[in-house]
Amino acid sequence: MTAHRTGRRKDRAGWRARQQGSLLLEFMAVAALSLVLAVWASHAWTQRAQRLQAQALAAWMEVARDGAEAFLTRHAADLATAGEVDALAGQGFADWTAPRWSELRSQGLLTGGWQPGGPLRRTLGLRIMREGPCPGASCRVWALVHARPALRTPAGGVDEALVAEWLQAAKGRGLVIWPHQPGFLSGAGLKIPVPEADAVEWGPGAVALVARTGSGRGEETGAGQTDAYLRVRDARDPDFQGSATVQGVVRSGMHLAARDSLLLERSWGVGQACAPEGALGRASVGIGVLACRRGLWSLVARPAGGGYMINSRRGCHNIMGGTSANPATGKCACPSGYAMVQVAESGSLTAPEGLSVGYLCVPQQ
Repeated sequence: MTAHRTGRRKDRAGWRARQQGSLLLEFMAVAALSLVLAVWASHAWTQRAQRLQAQALAAWMEVARDGAEAFLTRHAADLATAGEVDALAGQGFADWTAPRWSELRSQGLLTGGWQPGGPLRRTLGLRIMREGPCPGASCRVWALVHARPALRTPAGGVDEALVAEWLQAAKGRGLVIWPHQPGFLSGAGLKIPVPEADAVEWGPGAVALVARTGSGRGEETGAGQTDAYLRVRDARDPDFQGSATVQGVVRSGMHLAARDSLLLERSWGVGQACAPEGALGRASVGIGVLACRRGLWSLVARPAGGGYMINSRRGCHNIMGGTSANPATGKCACPSGYAMVQVAESGSLTAPEGLSVGYLCVPQQ
């Protein structure tokens, strides 16, 4: 009896040991899963924080870019003719090639609440550039607003993830210096040589926005001197969003493309005088396209006029009761500008089935 009780105690002790071991494994699994979730959440939060910081940096730089454009617009005439760096000192700018943000703010070109220190512990540089012979008709003055220091990792390489977030926040207007092209600021369809001045600030990972204004011809500044207006022989696509009316000839150097359709409002008669040779027009009678050949309008394209059959007893129906009308008109007639030509005849006026006559519609020349 005593031996039996001793065995039962040993079994219970073993069961408790096994149960404690199983619980320990479960606790270890839960702890490992919690660690994985914590690492994932930390990474996700880091990415979100990085995205928000890049958006804030881009928004901060946009405000500064607007201030730079206001500076260019107000002083376009002076900047086009400026020689020494202190040429605008009398107007509050010690160095017109690199105005200070405090100078722009004191002149009312920046909002009073704008701060020179921004997100990611960055400051901004401003560099004024001139393009073409200045002063002159082809002189253009523009500026670069760039973040300092460049967006790099602690190891010294370009922080490509942060740069990508910044480019997305800049909505396609951002420029970046990449390691494979260290001498250029590259963006969407734009490549600008790195300014020679302040070369130490223009390493890989540097990001910038462009501020532009008008031609800088020395004329009175204003809305007409901004980038929203075009100049003669301007290479930019105006991308007009509304209608445009031109009284003279519109000439294209290559192709004339219309996304929707080409409307020829005026019409002409076949055989009328025309100019110039090769011009296209619309036929005044019916539907057709004309071409100017040897000084006269000639028909070059017209849709088929169709045909029909008419019966002396059934009218515009066949013996089965179906319609025999012209598909082009919906009745036993030709379209305007087409003449009917008899092509068939069967039966007779006295026959029970009557006389059936078939017609083909041909263009009138």
